[in-house]
Amino acid sequence: MDVLIPTRFYGFDSVMYIASAIIGFLVSYYAYKVFDVSGKRQHYLFYLSFVILSMGLLTLGLSSLNTYISYFVYNESGATPVDTIRYVDDFVYWIYYGCSIVAYAMLAFAYLPEKKEMLFPILLPFWYTGFPYFNIVSFFLLSYTIFRSALNFVDNKNLNTLFVMLAFALIGSYHMLLFFTSYSKIIYVIAHFCLSLGFLSLLIMLVRISNPLKLAKIGIGKATKKKIGRVRIF
Repeated sequence: MDVLIPTRFYGFDSVMYIASAIIGFLVSYYAYKVFDVSGKRQHYLFYLSFVILSMGLLTLGLSSLNTYISYFVYNESGATPVDTIRYVDDFVYWIYYGCSIVAYAMLAFAYLPEKKEMLFPILLPFWYTGFPYFNIVSFFLLSYTIFRSALNFVDNKNLNTLFVMLAFALIGSYHMLLFFTSYSKIIYVIAHFCLSLGFLSLLIMLVRISNPLKLAKIGIGKATKKKIGRVRIF
């Protein structure tokens, strides 16, 4: 599958991966604060999934940035890039794909009823010829999360559930758009903006609920469970 990337966007996508990873780690930090108060399995899986996803994105961002830098350096010197760079880049994509699939499966698992005991799915990603399959599987896993977050927004119409729904919808759009990058270069750019905006939307939501959680933790105000209920995100 051919991927069309604008020349001016070379390296910028790597920066967006790194930025998304940093935002993702902040999301994980605030998600753990939610779990620290609620003790719910869903909140722990939410926290852990974004830790794993952010690790994959950070590794991908740093590796791809190194690849771009090496590409321009070798082009200017007239030399041919060594195979080691390509092999390392391929291996990093395996890491990113594995982290993403596991993280999205965790998010889908987080939305399952707590009383249901189910085996955790183990899915293996593919590289090169498997590139479109990875995005299809990722979108498939996220589609359930998007659906449940949309239902949660319908049942609890507030800004927090809206941010969650938009976040997963944007991350899902990232994978869906990547499947069509062979048709237009602009699709690749839009897809990466969707990824960053999706992470940012989750961060905004978690920052918004951090103060009520602090009050609930120290017991200020009404019952703690009621305060936690106000910041329900699942």
